[in-house]
Amino acid sequence: MIGVVYNSKGAIKNTTLDKYNFEDTAWINVFSPSKEELDLLEKKTGISMQTLNHFLDNQELSRIEKLKDRDIIILKYLVDKKVRTLGVVKAKNYTMTMCYENINIPIDDNASLKSTDSFMKNLIYNLIKNFSSKLDSIDEEISIIEDVLFDENSRKDAKRILHIKKELMYIKKGLNSNKDVIQKMENLDDDLRTEMNEMIETENTLSSRITVVMEIYMTYTSNKLNETMKSFTVIASLLLLPTLIAGIYGMNLALPLQNANGSFYIVLGVMLLLMILMVFYFKYKKWV
Repeated sequence: MIGVVYNSKGAIKNTTLDKYNFEDTAWINVFSPSKEELDLLEKKTGISMQTLNHFLDNQELSRIEKLKDRDIIILKYLVDKKVRTLGVVKAKNYTMTMCYENINIPIDDNASLKSTDSFMKNLIYNLIKNFSSKLDSIDEEISIIEDVLFDENSRKDAKRILHIKKELMYIKKGLNSNKDVIQKMENLDDDLRTEMNEMIETENTLSSRITVVMEIYMTYTSNKLNETMKSFTVIASLLLLPTLIAGIYGMNLALPLQNANGSFYIVLGVMLLLMILMVFYFKYKKWV
């Protein structure tokens, strides 16, 4: 789909690519384009099909290419909680953005489309805002996980921890790629570059926190498993000597107390006494 928003003497209007005169300052928003729409873009803007295909490749690296009549920019943009490739063409009178999803940049007044430079500032501002909102959401999730990490009554999901770590990995890749491109862009406020650096620092902090959470979770799980195995070991140890005595008296041999009155209860008493002594020994050693 191709949408065109342009500034006509201070009024924001919508039109189609066929009707746009390429004289008024405009934003050409392209998302999920068909083959016919790509052909139309190539014809109207003179942008090669190879470049247009690069804009739709989510594996494409962020970069900026300064040509004689336009700048070709590839950024990483957060759309629907996913990091996607965003292709940008900044020409004299228009700025074209292309992505598989609609990036939904708000155009509230004609200031955003006063010039291509003002639109680029708005674009970068929204790019940073989207990453910031996502990092704030992840920050809240990590805080919740940290609060219930040692609560035995709360459900702890290792998959969610791994998912957050994976999300941060992709966000980090996108932010670092965008930083290099934004540093090379002209006519941008230093505040935007500063905010981008702050986003990278925030992501680094969150990555460190989720790594610590994962390590603590694994240690906690390992300790719980050790406690369970310890309980089984104590039970098996208590039954060891009674099992040995029962095995000996189960053999077809002449044994002490075999013919004595009440020998069965005597042997049971010996087993019970040994188990009690072992319990006291374990407590003495602080094993239980």
